[in-house]
Amino acid sequence: MDKNKRLIILIQFFFKKDVINEKVFEMMFYAKRLLLAVCICMSATLCMAQSNISAALTGLGIDFGDRTNAPIYQIKADNEGKIQLEPGIRLGGEIYASDITSIKFAQTIKLDCMKKAAFSTQVMLRFRVFKIYKHSLSVGIGPCGFYRQTWEESEGYVEDNVYHSGSFQTKICWLSGEIEYNYYLSKKNDLSFAITHSNPESVGFAIGIKHWISRKSSHCNTCPSFH
Repeated sequence: MDKNKRLIILIQFFFKKDVINEKVFEMMFYAKRLLLAVCICMSATLCMAQSNISAALTGLGIDFGDRTNAPIYQIKADNEGKIQLEPGIRLGGEIYASDITSIKFAQTIKLDCMKKAAFSTQVMLRFRVFKIYKHSLSVGIGPCGFYRQTWEESEGYVEDNVYHSGSFQTKICWLSGEIEYNYYLSKKNDLSFAITHSNPESVGFAIGIKHWISRKSSHCNTCPSFH
């Protein structure tokens, strides 16, 4: 019996499940490796010339899709479901390759409009558009993976062909992005406002704090607190 089969039996024993969907197990298998990769990426930021970590609150979004299942949304700001209310947190780590280019990893955990757990994992190549006094603007582009607890068991659910079916519905968007404005607070902290790709057919808004592990003082030479 191979290692994976033994682990499935162990899970069955502890959770008293007669049948474990192997696709679910496979997702857990890859999620574990993804978490390890995240830890490595976040640790690597400590060794770079310029690097930061961030935490932001999410919640408000705009859905540009067909919203086939809007009538059964458990959380919505309008009858059509165009305005989304999905509270969550977005964690990020960024490593600079130069003064204007960086690589950012972002992980979002939230409660979606069906009151189910939903996640997104995004990797972006980012560019700083401008930096004036305490203000800076950056844009990022890269792939994003979306996954959520299945909606298929919800009463009234209609297949919308956006997510792939399964115990966890998934969707990979190879082209995703972010626009982020930062306001300098101190040598170590910025206040951030971002427009993000929150769902496959939605954009969301986030506000949070960016903490610099290391950054060059030239980020805000004209700020009085640097002198």
